[in-house]
Amino acid sequence: MSDFKLLLVEDGEQDRQLCRDCIGDFQSENGCEIELVECITVEEALHKLDNTFDGAIIDLRLADQGDEGNQVVSRIAESHFRIPVAILTGTPDAADSNFAYIGVFKKGDPGAGYADLLDHFWGIHNTGLTRIMGGRGIIEETLNKVFRENLLPQKDRWVAYGGTDSSRTEKALLRHALNHLLQLLDDDGDRSFPEEMYLHPPLTDKIRTGSIVKQKDGGQWFTVMNPSCDLVIRDDKSFKTERILLAEIEPLSKVTKVATRKCAAVADKETKLRAVFSNNFTSYHHWLPETSFFEGGFLNFRKLSSFKKKDFESKFDKPSIQISPSFVKDVVARFSSYYARQGQPDIECDGFIVHLTSIPEATG
Repeated sequence: MSDFKLLLVEDGEQDRQLCRDCIGDFQSENGCEIELVECITVEEALHKLDNTFDGAIIDLRLADQGDEGNQVVSRIAESHFRIPVAILTGTPDAADSNFAYIGVFKKGDPGAGYADLLDHFWGIHNTGLTRIMGGRGIIEETLNKVFRENLLPQKDRWVAYGGTDSSRTEKALLRHALNHLLQLLDDDGDRSFPEEMYLHPPLTDKIRTGSIVKQKDGGQWFTVMNPSCDLVIRDDKSFKTERILLAEIEPLSKVTKVATRKCAAVADKETKLRAVFSNNFTSYHHWLPETSFFEGGFLNFRKLSSFKKKDFESKFDKPSIQISPSFVKDVVARFSSYYARQGQPDIECDGFIVHLTSIPEATG
């Protein structure tokens, strides 16, 4: 089986030959195998297109109209094929602006050669994205297994549930299937990357525990800390709670500066910073790492505020980031632990210490 399956939609023989040559060089240099599927017309591309491709290079002008390649792009979108697509054309302005490409490139421009595009695709391939989410990927394979081995054998019970409330049953099946997917990672001890902590953009703009919102006036970031049960929407579109509870996100520099202000040696500073970023500096700060779409910072459980739903909607933007479920659990646990701490009165212990330190150490 090839390492990479690439679709090329191009009517020019010279361009197709150039692509073949670049693939030959790329395979030799990278020790990989690329299966190239060439299509000259829209009809041929639509016939050969399926969800097994790891990438597609599409020319827009395949006939007199000049934007025929958009028909192939539309089929990819309509069929929900998870294929990274690059447009390589002489008419880039004709590209469908609603599609998420890895890039729209104009033939002849610097960085727009087939070798450049192969580098783009191979970089994506090396992340594992297409091996996970592609038509031949882990998710597709696992879902097929769940369908055959878990859900179909239990079909009688699910049919009974569906007869009572099909909408509720559909949501339950989605949860059930996702739980099977999550089981793949139960024994994974690898460190997470910062982007894994967030859902961005969220698939819904509903307010949830862990929603990160920005204040309209001033741009300060906050995180919603209400329990999930408080944020259930009633029939009248209101929450169960009267107020939305927010914890302020402090800038990273503010917390790290305080943590390291008395550190003279580099080693001492590094030790302090490790404590900060492992959430061991204080019991009321929680680190939210920086990403390309979020500046990050530290949740401060001591800096809380609450707003009625109407005031909240007027003062804050809709959630643009959501802390992912596996990380929300830890945030909520630390938040709850901070406010549940009780401590106890100090007990006189001087006598015990004097007694124990006066006992001679055993020898032999």
